[in-house]
Amino acid sequence: MNIKTSNFLAHLLVVDDDDRIRSLLQKYLFENNYLITVAKDAIDAELLLKNIKYDLIITDKMMPEKDGVEFVKDIRNLNNNTPVIMLTAMGDIENKIQGFENGVDDYIAKPFEPKELLFRIANILKRTKQIVSDTIKFGDFSFNKKSEVLKKNDMVVKLTTEQQKIMNFFMDNIDKVITREEFVKILDSSDERSIDVAITRLRKKIETENNKYIITVRNVGYKFSI
Repeated sequence: MNIKTSNFLAHLLVVDDDDRIRSLLQKYLFENNYLITVAKDAIDAELLLKNIKYDLIITDKMMPEKDGVEFVKDIRNLNNNTPVIMLTAMGDIENKIQGFENGVDDYIAKPFEPKELLFRIANILKRTKQIVSDTIKFGDFSFNKKSEVLKKNDMVVKLTTEQQKIMNFFMDNIDKVITREEFVKILDSSDERSIDVAITRLRKKIETENNKYIITVRNVGYKFSI
């Protein structure tokens, strides 16, 4: 799952049960410098929201099992205030009011011009001041790239300067294999073996038997995956 945020305007979650629409939105928004995660329905989206803080959610209204309004209502009840744009073929005022009452921030009716969606996204992000989050969450942990502070359930986890650099590099390259040579440059080290030791010590602070984040890529390096 891609979480890299540093080179994107924002990280968006697209929720739609239509494979074609989901794929088209992912491609178009990615081409316009947004990082995109997709979910096939509300249940899938709710699982993603447990571990990742998105800058904005785009969700379809009509979905199986749980529709868009129910989905938004449920996440609002969990104190998730991520702004939501709802896609709907139903443009009547009653449906819009129902959505607004349950926490929808904006509507856009299908079919729509892609540029209109871009404008609505930009306006909401500007208004909510949520363009690019400096904090990335994984499991019980969160890491702030600016302060280089790691927290577990809001309690600070002490990191060495070396570990802070490693975490920052991982956060910029989630799901990307990072070679030992790259780590040597980042840490200004001449010893690749010391990289392995540093990674091992970091693992002890952020991993358990059931939650593994740092993946060893044999003879190459490491990958951080959420």
